[in-house]
Amino acid sequence: MKRVMLALLVIFSLFSFLPAFSLRTLSENYEMVLNIPAKKVIIYSRNQAVKEYPVGVGKSLTPTPLGKFKIVRRIYNPAWVNPYRQSKVIAPGETNPIGQYWLGFAMNKKSQEYGFHATADLNSVGQASTHGCIRMNPSDMKELFNLVKIGTIVHVIYNPVEVKEFENRLFIRAYPDIYNYMSEEEYLQFAKNQLSGANLVQEQNLYKAIANKDGKDYFIGWTGAEKLNEQEQGPVEKGKLN
Repeated sequence: MKRVMLALLVIFSLFSFLPAFSLRTLSENYEMVLNIPAKKVIIYSRNQAVKEYPVGVGKSLTPTPLGKFKIVRRIYNPAWVNPYRQSKVIAPGETNPIGQYWLGFAMNKKSQEYGFHATADLNSVGQASTHGCIRMNPSDMKELFNLVKIGTIVHVIYNPVEVKEFENRLFIRAYPDIYNYMSEEEYLQFAKNQLSGANLVQEQNLYKAIANKDGKDYFIGWTGAEKLNEQEQGPVEKGKLN
């Protein structure tokens, strides 16, 4: 499996603590990393994670595509039409289900555009709930829209296992394989590839986290090196656009 550049996927501290940087303007060269199993998007500035948002992602039958993309369309007050029902166009306004902001980042061969947008169904955020687009809380979407610009890089990855360090202690978190891209053996190898140099004093928690896949942090030991291996990207080839 391919690895993501260390500059983009640093090991996050426990509970995803992020630096308290003030959010900047469109002149900033942000990059976005969207992790499908974790259902979150993280904004990077100068290789530092500065903001994290929960998102809703594509369902297993209509998955969000994986790969490296760019923001190609940035629309305030977009119109909308359901691409699967071919219903009438819904004009911009309060009745528009995608809200006031649209950030398009990919297009398939069927001319369906994937993008970030708001939703009135707040329960769908944090779920695999969409036809492939990315749903966000309205306030988060407004903030994201004002951060990024046309050309902003979007890395869409499939990383179901996160290894994190906090005060030299190591924790592992495993998420459900919502697209059925990985076997149990691949989960385990995926984790161990990131743990070189670690002292696993509670290795049984590694297996417990992978078995449970509940997105919770499990203490597994102590770091025995200055830094861990970089996070892995996951099975990108399985999720590329057709």
